[in-house]
Amino acid sequence: MVKYRRGAGFLLAVLGRRAEASWASFLRDRAVTTAEFTAMAVLAEGAASQRSVAEGMGIDPRNAGATIRRLVDRGWVESAPVAHDRRAKRLSMTESGSRWWAGLSAELAGARSGFFDALSERELGELERLLRKLEAGVSAPPR
Repeated sequence: MVKYRRGAGFLLAVLGRRAEASWASFLRDRAVTTAEFTAMAVLAEGAASQRSVAEGMGIDPRNAGATIRRLVDRGWVESAPVAHDRRAKRLSMTESGSRWWAGLSAELAGARSGFFDALSERELGELERLLRKLEAGVSAPPR
């Protein structure tokens, strides 16, 4: 194997693309986009403003509107005005959205992606710990 192919950066890039393709396929089979899934994951934690949902999605709040509208159109999310700020909206899952999320969560909990079959549960936990540590270090402001 060529030496550069053993480096962490190269491996993360290659595996990241493969993981993204696997995840996108999983979501596509369930007729949901990554953005919609991520917004629902944020709302599964509780009602939130559109700004908070966008921050949880890792995007600019101005870019969350189309995703939120699709979720409202599906009947999974409802939007209510915020009393102290007419421009702000409080978003929450509907009963239908909560049922969808519960079903998807059960599916995710019940079956580990084939992508990770080469790892034991302990190894997967360690990988997740290291990736969170790496993400925190990369996300931290420069000193």
